[in-house]
Amino acid sequence: MSLLVGGSGSSQLDITGGTQQAPNSVLRVIIENMMVPVTLDILYEIFHRFGKVLRIITFNKNNTFQALVQLSEARAAQLARQALDNQNVFNGCCTLRIDYSKLATLNVKYNNDKSRDYTNPNLPSGELTLEQQLSLVSANLPPGSMLPSFAFPFASATPTAFIAPQQAAALSSETLAAASSVSPFLSSLGAASGLGLGALNPTGLNTGLRFPVTLLNVTSVVLVSNLDEQKATPDALFTLFGVYGDVLRVKILFNKKDNALIQYSEPQQAQLAIQHLDKIKWNEKVIRVAASKHTTVQMPKEGQPDAGLTRDYAHSPLHRFKKPGSKNYMNIYPPSSTLHLSNIPPTITEEFLAQAFTDNGYTPKAFKFFPKDHKMALLQLDDVEQAIDALIVMHNHKLAENAHLRVSFSKSGI
Repeated sequence: MSLLVGGSGSSQLDITGGTQQAPNSVLRVIIENMMVPVTLDILYEIFHRFGKVLRIITFNKNNTFQALVQLSEARAAQLARQALDNQNVFNGCCTLRIDYSKLATLNVKYNNDKSRDYTNPNLPSGELTLEQQLSLVSANLPPGSMLPSFAFPFASATPTAFIAPQQAAALSSETLAAASSVSPFLSSLGAASGLGLGALNPTGLNTGLRFPVTLLNVTSVVLVSNLDEQKATPDALFTLFGVYGDVLRVKILFNKKDNALIQYSEPQQAQLAIQHLDKIKWNEKVIRVAASKHTTVQMPKEGQPDAGLTRDYAHSPLHRFKKPGSKNYMNIYPPSSTLHLSNIPPTITEEFLAQAFTDNGYTPKAFKFFPKDHKMALLQLDDVEQAIDALIVMHNHKLAENAHLRVSFSKSGI
């Protein structure tokens, strides 16, 4: 099937490109049972939570509404697919089916309601043909609905309702009930963010019904609770949470010191922290990690009591993910009793490393250098909780004049 890309009547090509099993930065999204409009802007709001969205193309194929979404990194796309596949955008409808596309990148020629290149805001809008306008409208109407007899200025205006007042009034009570709230999965990811698409409740209707399209609060901040007040310090939190992303700021709450806010440089990093650290046992307490309602962590104002509980790490040399496309993204694992050690100088022996851990109160159960690369090794401790403590203490431990140990969690044991 030949598809029209970006609203050009003269440029026709097949953009689907097929799918594959291997992770890729381009996702193909099929939306099933679409009783409520899912616009390009809604898709952006959903996927932006997992990383930087570069481009989106939407289209109709086989009577289903589909989209291609390109993120900046394959890891972000992998996270998005794991979290969103088979989830409903709205209660009871608009189910996301997500696969990896074979396409390495998307070629977007026009910025309008069918396609968008977020890296190039200066692209022309392109005029949509009547056929394309009708295609967009029909894609966003309930099954069996008649097309409304009016046109849409898609190329020149922000997205508005795809449903005419007479169409909206005809929606069944079951459909309205199903669409009356965001699905529990998506609402649990964050509070309503306000996309400004209230036009889905057309003026002139007396029903008072509204389709919520306020999906996700995109935040780089996580709230950590149930911490051990005596042992949780900003530096310890920075090091532990830094395994999953570049921590910019840490704030332990002054009036509730078993709670802390941690700000990452990217929302996808916050999502990784939630995925891997929520409900882990640390200092004999099961900590909770969730998305925060805050979008930034504020430094204390001058004269405000803080007692050193808020720290800025924006310029820390210990960030693991500063380089775009860092390989560290592909080696992120949940806490385990086996630690991955790296940046080991060739002169350092197994005995030296084991003694360094022992001197700090951590007795290794097993140790193994990588066969082909003695810059890396695995070190096993008694349990996960002890490994968490050891990572916090031993990460950046000085091994030689210009060599500091790098510690992360290992995928496998020894």
